[in-house]
Amino acid sequence: MAKGLVVEPEYIAKLTSALHQKLAQAEISHEHVSGDRYRFIVVSKQFNEMFHPDRQRIVWDIAEEALGKELFKVSMILTL
Repeated sequence: MAKGLVVEPEYIAKLTSALHQKLAQAEISHEHVSGDRYRFIVVSKQFNEMFHPDRQRIVWDIAEEALGKELFKVSMILTL
């Protein structure tokens, strides 16, 4: 492996896929925080007119279902 190359953990693709399945046409991005921890940004028209706690409940429920014990590796999911 090339020095300085960051290889994304498998859970990144797993969570991104689960979010896309449940939130059709959502824009999902992520960024490395430290170690194997990442934060996600989810932008979806489905969130229009929703309160912040409701949006968070939706994405964290999806994350918990998709990741199980790896959930702790997600440092944040920002919903817009």
